[in-house]
Amino acid sequence: MKKNFLIPFLILATFSILCCRKEAQITDKSNVLLTLKKIDSSKNKDKILDSLYLKLIGNKNDSINRNLLFKICNLYYYDNKLEQYINIIRKVNRLSVVDNDSLHIAKSLYYIGYYYDEKAKLDSAFSYYHKSEKIYKLISDTLNTGKLKLRKAGILYDNGSFNECETELINALKLLDHKKKTEQLKFECYNILALNLIELKNYSKALEYFGLAQNQLDILSLINKTNVDFYRSTCNNNIGNVYLKIKDYKKAEKYYQKGLTVKDLKKSNPSLYAMILNNLAYSKMMDKNFNGVKEMLFKSFIIRDSIKSDAGVISSKYKIGQYFLYKNDTLNALQNITYSYKLAKKVKSCPDVLNALKQLTEIDTKNKTFYAKEYFRVNDSVQQAERATRNKFARIEFETDQVVNENSILIKKQTYIIVGSMIILFITGTFFILYRLKTKNKELKHTQDQQIKNEEIYQLLLKQQSIAEDSRKEERSRIAMELHDGVVNSVFTSRFNLMQLQSPESDKKTELIKELEKTETEIRRVSHELNTNLNFNDDSIITMITNLVESQKNQWNTQFIVTIDKFIDWNTIPVEAKMNSYRIIQEALQNVNKYAKAKRCMVILLKTGNKTTIKIADNGIGFNIKKHKKGMGLNNIKERVKAIQGTLDIKSNPTQGTTIEIVF
Repeated sequence: MKKNFLIPFLILATFSILCCRKEAQITDKSNVLLTLKKIDSSKNKDKILDSLYLKLIGNKNDSINRNLLFKICNLYYYDNKLEQYINIIRKVNRLSVVDNDSLHIAKSLYYIGYYYDEKAKLDSAFSYYHKSEKIYKLISDTLNTGKLKLRKAGILYDNGSFNECETELINALKLLDHKKKTEQLKFECYNILALNLIELKNYSKALEYFGLAQNQLDILSLINKTNVDFYRSTCNNNIGNVYLKIKDYKKAEKYYQKGLTVKDLKKSNPSLYAMILNNLAYSKMMDKNFNGVKEMLFKSFIIRDSIKSDAGVISSKYKIGQYFLYKNDTLNALQNITYSYKLAKKVKSCPDVLNALKQLTEIDTKNKTFYAKEYFRVNDSVQQAERATRNKFARIEFETDQVVNENSILIKKQTYIIVGSMIILFITGTFFILYRLKTKNKELKHTQDQQIKNEEIYQLLLKQQSIAEDSRKEERSRIAMELHDGVVNSVFTSRFNLMQLQSPESDKKTELIKELEKTETEIRRVSHELNTNLNFNDDSIITMITNLVESQKNQWNTQFIVTIDKFIDWNTIPVEAKMNSYRIIQEALQNVNKYAKAKRCMVILLKTGNKTTIKIADNGIGFNIKKHKKGMGLNNIKERVKAIQGTLDIKSNPTQGTTIEIVF
């Protein structure tokens, strides 16, 4: 009773604690999100980000928490803190794997690939992009699958794998074609595809795709003008490069000038401004129009040098050298191209090294042989490197797919093991439960059999007592009859004869006659009393009930009191009714001992008209009848009351005691 009473409170307490924890976590995450929104205006941005990261790592590993960690990663990236960025994103990846969250695993792999892309570690970037793409493909996320194909295409383009690049871009466009808000991604696809076609010398097709790229920019400008001007300048520069390649210098100049018309381009993107300016000067120079060319070339060089753009400085110096060649100033030309060669060699830009060496071989007659040998050596090494890396990314894809497939096989094996273990556990548990139920049933049957045996013994006892009582009744009846018919008649005869006797002592005679009359009357009285007391001497059930009640003891020191109405005619009550009455009282007293915690318990048996009433009342804690109406004890009492064709009334309330009344 005590354990049952505590269970609801324990459940309620546990639920309250869990709710409080959940609410606290939600509040913490809301505060983190609020802080992240305000962080850009904070002076201690790095410290706040570090503290937020530590706070989130201590929280529960769920999707909300990981999304907040992604936001922190982005802030570190925009602040150019790439080491903090990669450390956190690797942690997010591990947490996602632990939680088996495919979406966040794919996203974290994408972020890791982006880090290596920024670090120009193209092999690693390509590998992580491919892993991420595989997961996005499995979960049917076509948007992110398209994005990753675009990223992979960019790496393939930089590596010179132009055919593979074209395949990836076509597939990316297929995935992005029917998606909303993908104008910028489609622009990038068309732009890289056009650049790729330039390298494949398919210039007409390249111009066609640049046109498609510009169409996407027109759509994008209606939705979101951010960066559209920058993209348009880049696209115009690329179109100018195509016309430069096919030697249509007028059109090249036209598109370069379009690229420079963007407002504040020099201030917002000096690198792009210097590149377009340099290309414009070169196209004018190739068109034999030297008006303002020198100023533009040197202006572009100064900007590039100030922003420390090595690639830009190499290009500027090379084109300045070519300008001096057109002006027949071989010394300045040699000086600028040599500078371009040395810087290109320093930064390991092989295409620029080859361009510079080719030009130096033509203009530096003194060192012509050296430059020619160096040109062939570098060219051979470039070709060897191209051959070595031509299938590198295909190999990376193959190896990554192998790893993914192996992981899938391992996951399937683990799944089979887990499922198999669960089935074995379920079967074992089922057998154990069945065994326990069988054991319990045996115990219950044994208890029921024992109860039946006990009742049979009790019935035999009652029958034995009934037989003994019958014997006693017969003996009393025989004695009464002997006294009445034998002794009384003898006394009567003696008295009568004495009355007929003639005696001189009349007084003595009268005295003897009176004495005999008294004796006769006394014998008649005793005989009559023997007969009349026969129906009131069946006190065996009374003794049993009295002994049962008075023998009760429990830990609550309950005082048990029994009262039995002497007018109950037990002789008229069947043995079965007596037995059930005894068992009802026994069951009720057992419940009092177990649950009531009462100070006093009364057992009362009353004669009410032609019926008998049994009442068991205690002043204990009581119980809720609706909740306990299916208890075995109460069911037993109900069955016994039904067997004696009686009525049962139970009254109980918590803290107000219990009264059980049976009338039969």
